[in-house]
Amino acid sequence: GSMCKIFYTQIRCFCADCRNGAIDRTFYIPIPQYLFSLQSGGNFVLLWLLVGMCIQEPIWHCGVFSMDGDHGDDHGDHSEVLFATHCDRVDGGTKRIYSMFSCLAILLYWTLMLDFSIFSMHISAYVLVFGRVLSEVALFIMALIFLIISFSTAMMALEHELVDFADFGTWLLSLTQMSLAMFPQAYYQLFEQEANLLVVIIIFVLIVSIILVNLLVAQLNQAYQHVYTDMQGYARLNRASVIVTTLEGISAKRWARFLQGMKFEERLEFNEGDVGLPGGVQIMEPAATNIVTTDSIRRFGGSSAVAMPWPEEDDSMEDRFDRLEKLILSAVKKMGKPKKSKKRESGSSTLLSNLGGDSDGSGSGGSD
Repeated sequence: GSMCKIFYTQIRCFCADCRNGAIDRTFYIPIPQYLFSLQSGGNFVLLWLLVGMCIQEPIWHCGVFSMDGDHGDDHGDHSEVLFATHCDRVDGGTKRIYSMFSCLAILLYWTLMLDFSIFSMHISAYVLVFGRVLSEVALFIMALIFLIISFSTAMMALEHELVDFADFGTWLLSLTQMSLAMFPQAYYQLFEQEANLLVVIIIFVLIVSIILVNLLVAQLNQAYQHVYTDMQGYARLNRASVIVTTLEGISAKRWARFLQGMKFEERLEFNEGDVGLPGGVQIMEPAATNIVTTDSIRRFGGSSAVAMPWPEEDDSMEDRFDRLEKLILSAVKKMGKPKKSKKRESGSSTLLSNLGGDSDGSGSGGSD
C-alpha cells in the first residue's frame, strides 16, 4: 500500500517539475528539483527499495499456494498453505537479498519519521544540530580512512615472518578493527615477536586514539556552540516549510472550510468589552503567567475613522516620570549598601538636590 502511494507522489512531483521546467543540470544530468529535498529524495530511494523487495519477495517465487511439511514432496497427504515463504524455489541468495532490502527499507522508514520532530521545537532543534555537526564527523572519517590506507600499505612493505598478515586486505581489516577497538587481544601477542610491526602499530593507535578522537570532540564542541544559538530559528523555519508543503496538497474547498471555521473576520477582545482587531486567534492564559507592567496598546480619544489624522503623541511627561523612577531606584540601591554615616548624608542630600532640580526644571518648562 505504501509503495503505491509513494509511486503516485513521485510521478506527480516529477510531472509538476517537468511542466514548470524545474530541472537541474548541475552535474550534466537532468534531475528534477524536488529530489534535492531530503524528504522527497528519501521517498525516492525508499520507492526503489520497496520495488526490490517486491521483486525478491519469496511469495512470488513459491506461488500462491504451497504445501506445508516437506515442500516439493508428492508423497503423503499435506494441507495447502496460503502465501508460503519457504519452498524449494527460494534459495539462500534470494532470502539474503530480500533481507538486505528489508533492512534498508526499515531504517529509511524510521529516518523519514524524523519529520515528526517539528511538533517540538527542542527536538527539532536537536535534530537540526545533529545534521549540522555531521560534516565534522565526515571529516573525521575521511582522516581515519586516509590513515588506515597509508599505514596498511606501509606495514605491508615491512619484512616480517607473520604469514597471516602478509597482504594489504588483512592489514586494512586489522587496522580498522584496531581503530574501532574490535581487534582481538590475542593477536597483539604475535606482534611482540616483531618489534618493527609493534612500533608502527603503537604509532597508529596513538594517532587515532589521542589526536583524531580528541580533535573530533573539539570540533563537535565548537560546531555545537556555533550553530545552537540559531537552531531555534531554523527549527521554526523548518516547521513553516513543512506546513507550506502540506498546504499544497490540500484542496481549495477544504481550505476554504477551514478558514471559515477559524472566524478570522471577527474582532478579538483584549479585555472584557475592549474590542480589538480581527484576523487572529485568541488564547486565554492565567494573568500571573506573563506579567506585563507596561501596556503595549496605545489608546487615543476621539473618532476612529480612517479619514481622521493620526493623533500626535506627547511622551514628554512619561519620559520625565521614567527618568525620575530610574533615579529613585538607583538611589535606593545605593542607600541599601553599608556605608559610613557621612556618605549616607551626602548621598541623601544629593538625591534631594537632584529631585529639587528635576522639579524646578519641570516647573520652568511648564511656565514657558
